[in-house]
Amino acid sequence: MVELSGQTVTFFGLAALVFVSYCIYFDHKRRTDPQYKRLVHERRQRRLQKNTLRKSPLSAEVVEYFLRQVYLGETCVRSKDWDSAVHYFVNAITLCADPNILLCKLQTAVPVELYDNIIAKVRLLVSTSDQQPRGQLSSSASHAESTESCRTCATCSSELHSD
Repeated sequence: MVELSGQTVTFFGLAALVFVSYCIYFDHKRRTDPQYKRLVHERRQRRLQKNTLRKSPLSAEVVEYFLRQVYLGETCVRSKDWDSAVHYFVNAITLCADPNILLCKLQTAVPVELYDNIIAKVRLLVSTSDQQPRGQLSSSASHAESTESCRTCATCSSELHSD
């Protein structure tokens, strides 16, 4: 073990004291600067704007359009116009925040042939789209592949029971 002399300990102690004093002095100088509060406020505003851009809530128009597409799809199912129903449901799936839940609900609510047409259309959109909106079509397609052979889905049943 290295023994330190009293002078070495004193020197390092004074150096640490000078460094801490230097930090305290410049921190005080920075905080008393008249521009400091303005700069902090601007920095917080920029950070807040960045966060709100990342987490922008859905606009009322988008939600209304989504609900309208689901309603029109249901109306077409009742009138047995399946081609239009597929079109409306696929539009709703592309807008849906969690398309897997919508697909599960559609799987239990519409006839098997119609559900298969919806899955085929979603797969077609996924395969032809270079730029997927918000990355949701790919998760819809993976759900479609996983539920193709089995008509019951654990995710679906848990979602239906949680309603």
